[in-house]
Amino acid sequence: MPVRFGYSEATHLLRRAAARGRKEEAQKLAEMGLEAAVDSLLRDPVPAPAYTTSFTRNERGPQLQQITRLWLSHWLTTPTPAAERLALFWQGHLTSEYRETRGAQGIDFYNQLATFRTLGYGPYGQLLRAIAKDPVMLLYLNNAESRKEHPNENWARELMELYTIGPGNYTEHDVQEAARAFTGWTVRLKGNQRPREAPATVPFEFVFRPQWHDPGPKIFMGRSIRSGDDVLDILIAHPQTYRFVGRKLLAFYLTPEPPQALVEEGARVLRDGGTRELLRWLFTREEFYAPQYRNTIVKSPIEYVVGLLYAAHQTEPILGKDDEKAMGRTLAAFAAMGQVPFDPPNVKGWDGGMSWLAESHFLARLNLIGALAGKEKGIDLEVFMDGASGPLSLVKPEAQLL
Repeated sequence: MPVRFGYSEATHLLRRAAARGRKEEAQKLAEMGLEAAVDSLLRDPVPAPAYTTSFTRNERGPQLQQITRLWLSHWLTTPTPAAERLALFWQGHLTSEYRETRGAQGIDFYNQLATFRTLGYGPYGQLLRAIAKDPVMLLYLNNAESRKEHPNENWARELMELYTIGPGNYTEHDVQEAARAFTGWTVRLKGNQRPREAPATVPFEFVFRPQWHDPGPKIFMGRSIRSGDDVLDILIAHPQTYRFVGRKLLAFYLTPEPPQALVEEGARVLRDGGTRELLRWLFTREEFYAPQYRNTIVKSPIEYVVGLLYAAHQTEPILGKDDEKAMGRTLAAFAAMGQVPFDPPNVKGWDGGMSWLAESHFLARLNLIGALAGKEKGIDLEVFMDGASGPLSLVKPEAQLL
């Protein structure tokens, strides 16, 4: 049965795919028809502007402000915003915490974001292999210091528990053997520069140190292996990886508790075709537009701010006056709402859901409405929320929902 795709469905698609949109964009998608509209939203991402800084390696707070402004201003202006919402998903799934990642600079996190953007639509295995050698991840989960004498188990454990097959599908022995396999996977500054002398624009890069690696035979999930690549091969081939990741993608794009039948079907699409194909499959299904799945996902603070500022025709993620303290205030607002970009609270990422609407977080959201004072006549909320009838609608529950 063909999916009915009119203006109402187009607004829903824009909210879910891109977390931003305006009336004329929804009208254009509706005129294109469903499949063309979906293909338009899922086209290859436009690269973000390059990052540079004059701050030192010790001035990480200002660097966080810079990369946050650069990313969110790109999200507000790019013709491919769906790629940025997907990058936000990967940031909360393949997690690294800015404040806890010793030594990593703004450039390293910005490079990791670029990896999420450029590889995020493709095969999950390809993205996972890149993140396994990503300097931020290696530093965050301590694999950069893992040697054969004392293998560090953090990366090996989270790789299975949070990034691939999920809890209950591996043993402690598997963690120990995987940790041995990843010894020697570490980082150095590009050009082999010294951290004390290098500017903050010099990123870390992956390096394999054979002298740190445990070359002996290992048994992982019943298979004989030697290297970290062998571990990745096994996990990427495992059907449970696609059920686990596919369920999280459906929770992010469809509903917090996706039906098991859709999870199973989505897992097959993800395994055979990659993330873009999973999203195309989902966005062209009748279930995606069903009333029971509309307004079931709470906007994260980042999605709320991006959607609201875009509705107000704003191109910079500035809340209030644009001065030298603007991004400091903006990051403080994100912290008050419970979501600082690039800095999830722990390795599990952001809890999301109703936790975004805890009393203090919700009040911080409502305080943002004041930042739009004077822009009421130009604000276009038709895509931002269902049933919008002017700025006063922002106090309604629907304003918090995708």
